[in-house]
Amino acid sequence: MHKSIILSCICIIIAAGAGLAKSGYTPEERLVLADRETFPPEAVKKYKSLVDKFRHFKKNDYAQHRICEIHYLAADWQELKNESLNGKKYFTRSRYRRNFMVFLVLAELELGEYDEAQRECERLIALNHDYNNLAAAILLLAQVHKKKSGFSKQYIITLRQIASGFPGSNAMQTALFLLGEFYENKKMYDESYSAYSDLVSKYPGSPEAAEATKRIGSLMKYNPRSVYYLPGKQIIDETASIDISPETDLPHEKDPSVFYSLSVGPFNSQSGAAEIKKLLAEYDFIKTVRLKKGYAVYVSRCPDEDSILKIKIRLAEEYGINGRIVRIFVDEKNSYIYGD
Repeated sequence: MHKSIILSCICIIIAAGAGLAKSGYTPEERLVLADRETFPPEAVKKYKSLVDKFRHFKKNDYAQHRICEIHYLAADWQELKNESLNGKKYFTRSRYRRNFMVFLVLAELELGEYDEAQRECERLIALNHDYNNLAAAILLLAQVHKKKSGFSKQYIITLRQIASGFPGSNAMQTALFLLGEFYENKKMYDESYSAYSDLVSKYPGSPEAAEATKRIGSLMKYNPRSVYYLPGKQIIDETASIDISPETDLPHEKDPSVFYSLSVGPFNSQSGAAEIKKLLAEYDFIKTVRLKKGYAVYVSRCPDEDSILKIKIRLAEEYGINGRIVRIFVDEKNSYIYGD
């Protein structure tokens, strides 16, 4: 699990010629053409044309949401910020309004605009009344605090809020992992072991549990014991307001079952994925994966982030492809992908 965990699977998108503006296509037909477009920049162009030229089309909020999804998957953070702001501004009553706010927070986090991300996250929390959505929004706020101040007092307070106030939520398994990680970083190995063990017991088969199992293995040399691990007043009081130590991944043993790859896509059809595979056939590892909606292509297999970053830069320079770095863990039965 790299630097932050927010398991969010946003699976989407991705023809038609350049003569749309002069054609007699209806807004519905234009939307279908945009949905079928397999080249993300062209899909954005088609969605934007629809939103700009047909102001009163009832599905414009959907088109705007697609634009944000594409920019998110392309890691185009400035454009994501711009388009999510447009979504908030022009579609105030849309069912996608909260999604636009989430996209805005994610963009601001990546752009280093932490104060703005915190304010937007607090607005998002104020709007949410659904149990699971509220827990997820608080979890996102925890990530903002972690980016701003590291493993800090406000970060652990926010994690405690989820663990104690939303025990049955979908965010709970991630909160447990983050608690274990926090304690591991602070060398509180009993508490770390206990949080990880609770996660494995309550959510077996989850990606977080798979990673927690590996972390537990590295903790056994400290002979940890099970203790009460929810952070109380003493732990909070002893935690600094700002953690001045740099945030780094906790050490892992070299393990061939863990590697880094680039995710390209998603694509609506296997044929779109096949075209990318053909284009990048020189790479020794290239695999098509079925997502909840559509397909993604995973390119290359590297032991560390530095190696995969070089390939990411090469794809961008030579092919105009902005792949997303993912971390893949393979056990005896399953593969777990973090970051996609």
